[in-house]
This record gives sequence, C-alpha cells and structure tokens, in this order.
Amino acid sequence: MVSDGYIHGGTDAREVARLEKQADFVSGFTFPLFDAATGQRVLDLACGVGAMAVRLERAFPGIELVGVDLSRQQLAACRANHAELAVARANGESLPFADATFDRVHCSWMLEHVPRPQAIVTEVCRVLKPGGSCQFVEVDNWSLSTRPHLPKVHELLALLNAAQVRAGGDPAIGPKLAPLFTAAGFSRFTLQPVQLVATPADPRFLTAFIEEWVEIFESLDESLGAQTASLIVTATSQLRALLQASDVELRYTPWVARGIR
Repeated sequence: MVSDGYIHGGTDAREVARLEKQADFVSGFTFPLFDAATGQRVLDLACGVGAMAVRLERAFPGIELVGVDLSRQQLAACRANHAELAVARANGESLPFADATFDRVHCSWMLEHVPRPQAIVTEVCRVLKPGGSCQFVEVDNWSLSTRPHLPKVHELLALLNAAQVRAGGDPAIGPKLAPLFTAAGFSRFTLQPVQLVATPADPRFLTAFIEEWVEIFESLDESLGAQTASLIVTATSQLRALLQASDVELRYTPWVARGIR
C-alpha cells in the first residue's frame, strides 16, 4: 500500500502528531458520510499510525474494527499510541482475509499514493460482504485556491504534486475514481465532492484549514530536499499571515467515493 510512495515525513513524533491532528480535521467532514452499526466488522485500510481508526471506534461504538497497513514504522507508532486497536501488516492488493469478511471498509488518503489503485479497489470489493459498503476519501490537490493569490504556496504545491507523481501516485485522483469502482464490480457507486471553504466568518474552521496545509507543507522537508527549505518557510508564513487578514477565502475539494457490493 503506502511505503516508498509516501512523500511526507518519516514516522517521527512530528509526523505522528500531524496525522493525529489531521484525523480530527478530516473526520469532521467525512464521518457524517460514513455509517457502521454495533457489531459490524469494519476494516480501516491503510490505518497508518491509527489516528482515523481510533476515531472510528469512538464515533461508531460497538464496531469490530481491524486496521491494516504496509508500513512497519507506522504500525509500530500505532501500537505504541493506540494499543487497544487490532492492527496487522498487509498489502492492500492482497488482503489476508477471506471473501465477504467485512460489513464496512474505511480508507482515507491512500489511493493518491499507490501505483495500482485499481487492484486495491478490486480487493476491497472482494473482502466486503454482499450489501456491504466502502468509503474512500481522496485528494484533488489542484483544487486548492487562495484569495489573495499566494504564488509561493502554489509553487510549493506544484512541487508536492510532482513528487507524488514521481513516486507513482496521483495528487488529483479524487474525481477519477468512478471507473475504478465500476471495474471492481460494485453494484452501486457514488462519488461526491466535498467543497471546503474557509473564511473569517468561521474563524475556527479557517484556523484549522490553514494549520492543516501548513503542517502538510512542513512535512515535505525530507522528501523535497534542503533546497526547498526557504520556499517551505515562505509559503507557510504566507498562509499563517492570512489569519490576520479580513478579505480571505481558501477552497479545497476532497472527494468521497462510496461503493456498495
């Protein structure tokens, strides 16, 4: 699943803290689109450090959750910080579960990093029970817009996107998901854009939105190299300065794909 293609930081304390904070931000707009009942078996695919998995258990009490990930380092962090979670190392293209094992599969920010997303979506369909459903949350990085325009932010975003493509991923996979689910054999499928708009009218969300992108950009220092250090500082400073501005509008559109077997 996600290992060599992961273009953020290593699994150090800073990256683990970023992922935990990101899970709070993302679950606020994706969990209302997810459903799981007490007693249902739920797979958190690409669970990483366990940030979303532990929030799934809190939001949907009584589920039987299992998390899988390919990264030994991220699973080690998961076991250290969330020992209560049941997790295992597995490749998303060949999951160690029988056909029709799970009622629900949850996955966020995974397909953007992998070279063969079709294989993963097909495997998810296999492990779902008839009538079971999956939810994938995915990116469209080119949808980020800023008012006022921040050239250094968009320059850094372009470098992030190029690095992701070189690593075998797709930073704009969100709106392209429909053919993958059709080919995988899902009986029903929906693909929904979630338009995030941050303005000073909601200062809490504006702050969370800016902090999310600042921390994403700051996590790129290892993968993009020392030559981008000054650009990262400038771009993140431009974003933080928007917290003191009045005429501000930030937009980003992630995509939520839901398939029913």
